Amino acid sequence: MRLEFICENDEIRITEELKKHLSKRMYRHLKGYNIDIYINGEKKETFEFINKGDVITFDYDIEKEVEWPLYESKIDVLFECENYLIVNKPSGLLTIPTKCNPKSLYQEILFYLKSKNDNSNISILNRLDKDTSGLLMVAKNPYFTNLMSPIHSKMERRYLALCHGIFDEKVGRIENKIRRSDDSNKRIISDDGQIAITNYKVIEEYDNLSLVEFILETGRTHQIRLHASSINHPICGDDLYGTFDEFDRLCLHSYYMKFTDPLTLELKEFKKEIDFFGRT
Repeated sequence: MRLEFICENDEIRITEELKKHLSKRMYRHLKGYNIDIYINGEKKETFEFINKGDVITFDYDIEKEVEWPLYESKIDVLFECENYLIVNKPSGLLTIPTKCNPKSLYQEILFYLKSKNDNSNISILNRLDKDTSGLLMVAKNPYFTNLMSPIHSKMERRYLALCHGIFDEKVGRIENKIRRSDDSNKRIISDDGQIAITNYKVIEEYDNLSLVEFILETGRTHQIRLHASSINHPICGDDLYGTFDEFDRLCLHSYYMKFTDPLTLELKEFKKEIDFFGRT
């Protein structure tokens, strides 16, 4: 795959200009594989200086080895094109495998693609917690991954959650800083954490339960779960930030995403509703 960028700065090293155009992951690949860089058609070293308007080109055809066993499973694909898929992840399934739990949506997607003789080098762009269900974007190549990075600034995501209690304020904004706890995988609110911003709106109310729409401005791990708990309305079925209840799953679902396809410039919207009470 031949990639091309136009330099936007004067008297800048090639390596610094590339960092402005590439995701961190793609830049690491570029360095790790010693890919040749060309400026206006002439091979250059990355420490050399270039100027505004110079054309940067290089070939990027790195294939990633699949290290995890693949297995067949029915995945819910809402949309597919040559550059990405939109997939609905079920609750209880990891997005990416781990050594302790080597079974994930990632492997299911690879199996699905390989069954169609598609050996795409995939990357899941907006990961969800194991117990969170809903919409995910899966890039089929590093170039599209780079174009959609950082995903949190290029995609609007909305979640539905069933929360305990009746909200006094039906519309609100939660803003604070989050970091990982020193002694567990839980996240905590702390002044030395990273900024986290969540907007919410109550959609419907039941008997001491509220269906709430959450809209993220940032994408921290466990952000919605921690923020809901921090205002004394933990998500139903959340045994990490809530309390024991009758729900057998975390009632949090990524139901909506909107973004502009960076290649076709089309505005794309996808929605997958859910009923946490299991009604049809």
